[in-house]
Amino acid sequence: MDIVTKMQVNVSSNQVFEAFVNPEYIGGFWFTSSSERWEEGKTITLRYEAYNAEIDILIEKIVKNESIHFKWGNNHVTIELDGDDNHTIVTTTEKDIEENEVERLLGQKEGWVYMLSCLKSYLEYGNKISGALL
Repeated sequence: MDIVTKMQVNVSSNQVFEAFVNPEYIGGFWFTSSSERWEEGKTITLRYEAYNAEIDILIEKIVKNESIHFKWGNNHVTIELDGDDNHTIVTTTEKDIEENEVERLLGQKEGWVYMLSCLKSYLEYGNKISGALL
């Protein structure tokens, strides 16, 4: 089964893209830290300090300002960005969840909604990523 979650963020697709791939920004809305900039073929360590947890993800493919594909555990995740200079629809798709993992399925869906809500808030109202930093 796949989990698909969408949300409109009222900033450019470049700002959304940088929020994910640049370790300076990811701590503002998702994980506490990222070991380095996300690039194809790299294994990135994401830390979540509140839970004393970390996870490694393998960056499989990146299309700047359009999509990020990575694998965590046995699951593949795609983050798609469809937008212009003012609005971006962010779609996350997590694939390969077993149908008998209902609790995990619900937990992951809740997590994606929460992350996208935090991303929206961070980029629209919090520490905006200025064009000078991009």
